Amino acid sequence: MSGSTTSRLLQHVDTQSRALVQRLQKLQEIGTLLSAEHDLAKLLGLILRESRMLTDADAGAIFVRWDDVEIVANATGKDAIHKVTPYLALKIAQNDSIQFPFKEMKLPFDRKTISGHVALSGELLNLTDVYEIPPAAPYGYSKAFDQVSGYRCKSMLVIPMKNRSGEIIGVIQLINKKKEAGLRLDSREAVERHVTVFDPFDEEFLSSLASQAAICVEKTRLYDDIEQMFEGLVSSFTLALERRNRTTFGHCTRVARYAVAIAEAINEAPPEVFGGRRFSPVELKELRYAALLHDIGKIAVPEAVLDKQNKLLDSEIQTILYRFHYWKAKGGPAEKLDAWAGLVQRINIPRPYGAEDKKALEELRAARFTDVDGAEKPLLSDREHENLVIERGNLTALERKQIEQHIVDTWEILKRIPWPADFRRVANLAACHHEKINGSGYPWKLKGDEVPFGGQILAIVDIYEALTARDRPYKPAIPVDKAIAICQDEVNRGALNPKIWQLFLEKKIYNLFVGETGFVHRPSPQAPPSA
Repeated sequence: MSGSTTSRLLQHVDTQSRALVQRLQKLQEIGTLLSAEHDLAKLLGLILRESRMLTDADAGAIFVRWDDVEIVANATGKDAIHKVTPYLALKIAQNDSIQFPFKEMKLPFDRKTISGHVALSGELLNLTDVYEIPPAAPYGYSKAFDQVSGYRCKSMLVIPMKNRSGEIIGVIQLINKKKEAGLRLDSREAVERHVTVFDPFDEEFLSSLASQAAICVEKTRLYDDIEQMFEGLVSSFTLALERRNRTTFGHCTRVARYAVAIAEAINEAPPEVFGGRRFSPVELKELRYAALLHDIGKIAVPEAVLDKQNKLLDSEIQTILYRFHYWKAKGGPAEKLDAWAGLVQRINIPRPYGAEDKKALEELRAARFTDVDGAEKPLLSDREHENLVIERGNLTALERKQIEQHIVDTWEILKRIPWPADFRRVANLAACHHEKINGSGYPWKLKGDEVPFGGQILAIVDIYEALTARDRPYKPAIPVDKAIAICQDEVNRGALNPKIWQLFLEKKIYNLFVGETGFVHRPSPQAPPSA
């Protein structure tokens, strides 16, 4: 019904009918407002406010049904995994006449309270005076709030909110219908003088509104449930990845916390520093998801490469030592073989080694022995030598390519997820955490603003976290001052965003994990170098 049509109609009806038409029009407007709101707290506030205005109620509250869900210990495949206990949660309360601190509370899902009775029976209650509920009624009214606040609750209309399936998902409770809108009920005498009973029109209008409200609340809760499920899936994927890759356990979680801290600092920075850029709550969540999932492609990396701690596996070192022992028993040069055994064990640990070790390794590489089958063979195989000769880290060129492939796999995995509209850049941000703004990164060698801003944040914190983490068995943790110096070198050569890096330093975000496992602080309190 349009506004102009309603205006012409009202000219030809009596006062009572005019009020009825106006309330119908208001009900239509409320429905439109409810459909547009997706935040549950705001939606409930809107429902209660409009319900009170529609019925001239001085106060009111909304209770929503929730379920306590517990995982059953020792459950087997034949058992229910979850124990579900429903309850009513007081989510919002409003009062035009008094101010009081609101606190959410839980009510048992039973018939002992007025709201509980309505939630279980599905029938409305219209009470003239809650102080005069018959003793035989299964429900009662607690005067505790009235005694503490000095407010007198008298008439009450309680309506169940039913979804399309007829399930009750909450209760609207309206208190003290006023004879005239705008009156303040600031005393018990005012309540007795100005409060009346809710009439059948109130019942009909509120029932209609409650039905609309229930659908909107259910839609909003469904969205929240999906978001919580999605949050759980992201956390589960992160946990699964980090448990598979024990050498970097906790890395993704720490990167996410660093990244969000930077984004929040950007929100607090003067607008001109980052060209007015700000992160909304949704964008903060998008960045966090990208950080948590930035290494998801590592699930495709061979486990032997992913979990590689030293240059060779312990079993491979034992094979080499057994070979030396065998050759020594057969008359090989004992002193030389013992020295080589020490060399192999020493340089197997990913640490820099000097010229003497390099010379000794090449000498070992050239040495040969006669195996048990009578064939002459090298004391060190090609693969063993390829691994031991690594000067930095513990990966061969092929293994490093396999590790670097995780970026492409991260991209391929995340881009196939049907992300909600708010999170459609997660794959882009996550897959760009090894891109550098000077084009020296991978896999696409993007330059400048081609690298998404969130990806530029991840590039910085990924490097810094990897340097300072102390849970990497293949390298020692680097103190903060040295890690800052290394990252500063990357900034100076144009690889990392200097403004983001400067903010990282100024806000001392590098200290986020001081004192926590996986972090080593700088040995002295000197200030970090300026960017």
